[in-house]
Amino acid sequence: MSGLRERLGRLKGPAAQAAPPPLPVADGEWAQLGAHIETSSAGSFIMRRCTYGAHSVHGKYRLRELAEVAQQLSGFHDRDEVVQHEALLFFDTETTGLGVGAGNVPFMVGIGFYTAESFTVEQLFIRNPAEEQAMLVYLQELLSRFTHIVSYNGRTFDWPILKNRYVLNRLKLDDAKLLQLDLLYSSRSLWRNTLTSCRLSKVEESRLGFERVDDVPGSMAPTLYFQYLAEKNPAILQGVFVHNEHDIVTLAALAIHFGKLLSDDTPAFIPEPELELEELFRTGQWLDKMKRQRKSESYFSELFTRLMNDQEGEISSMDYEHAILQLAAFYKKRANYSRAVDLWKRWIAIKHASIALQIDPYLELAMFYEHRERNWEQAIFYAEEAWAKLWRRRSLQRADKKQHEVEEALEKRIRRLKDKLRKSETPVRKSTALAVQANQRAASKTRRMKPIYVSEGLI
Repeated sequence: MSGLRERLGRLKGPAAQAAPPPLPVADGEWAQLGAHIETSSAGSFIMRRCTYGAHSVHGKYRLRELAEVAQQLSGFHDRDEVVQHEALLFFDTETTGLGVGAGNVPFMVGIGFYTAESFTVEQLFIRNPAEEQAMLVYLQELLSRFTHIVSYNGRTFDWPILKNRYVLNRLKLDDAKLLQLDLLYSSRSLWRNTLTSCRLSKVEESRLGFERVDDVPGSMAPTLYFQYLAEKNPAILQGVFVHNEHDIVTLAALAIHFGKLLSDDTPAFIPEPELELEELFRTGQWLDKMKRQRKSESYFSELFTRLMNDQEGEISSMDYEHAILQLAAFYKKRANYSRAVDLWKRWIAIKHASIALQIDPYLELAMFYEHRERNWEQAIFYAEEAWAKLWRRRSLQRADKKQHEVEEALEKRIRRLKDKLRKSETPVRKSTALAVQANQRAASKTRRMKPIYVSEGLI
């Protein structure tokens, strides 16, 4: 019993009420990273600030170019609101994990914004959890200047995590008027089948012309932060600060890229000649979704011209065939049947003598001639061609339930088409027979002449 009292006494004693350990000194050791202590009534945290001048270049874009195309970014949302480049807050975080729960802490918040012609990057870093509230208060006071948050997967990851931290710190985050411009989704729309990955570093290298040197990947950031907590050496975080800074500046360059894509909505616009077939189609599709129909048609027309005029061997056969079917499906959806039919016939022309087992172009043409042109003979021709392909498939691979269903549907289609053809020919045959009978009757009447008698001849 006495041992229990002693243990309880130790818990209630001075040791239980001891002050938290002092914060590490942040003068010269943080200056080597270009950072300083930011202090306010809410506390202190580490701030690193970088400024890019009017002529700064990131990859193939000058950062000041965003002022010319920022208004085009209004296409990313439904609100009728003009976008100003100075009202955009570029946002990215480095967190202790990948989840969105309370245990995932954003130990670094990177933000970027325009002032006049310069671009400023601020990186807010907490040396321990005690500094988180001061960092959040600073960001909260800053948000009132902006109308849009520009991020890369921030809408579903970074921003929800940040909002959770405000709740846990009993702070109010008023973001009702902030619009999210998440550039990840547009990047996937354009490059998901062209690039090996749609990670921001990969996009900036392949499409923005910026290549990082000795970059610390974002996946290493949590490990380096925990190492810093153990060793208290700011030099450990040098690569994390540089990585986050590049992310913020790349967001600005990527916003310029999308702004330029959305501008110049004129019929005379000509897409870049070096674009691959897949990217031509994806860009046109994305522009159509963003309500830039005239510029979208420029991309589709360029793709149509390349597909119809390609000489053998100039384009990869797999990419070529896939692009034909994609574009034909798009034109069919837009009721541009003339171009869709040309593309289906083009596909058949290049694949007719091969062992290709694709029958969709044949079925599409059969349906077109049946329902649009009412040309039963042409419809039967393409349906029977599809049937021949099915028989070739059966000889090459074992038939399954799905193939039997396709065969039955195709047989039914051919029977229906032949019935339509037979019925269409029946009235013609009847009219032809009636015309023959009428001609025969007319001929018989002309042959019934009045006989000439001898007496009449004498008279």
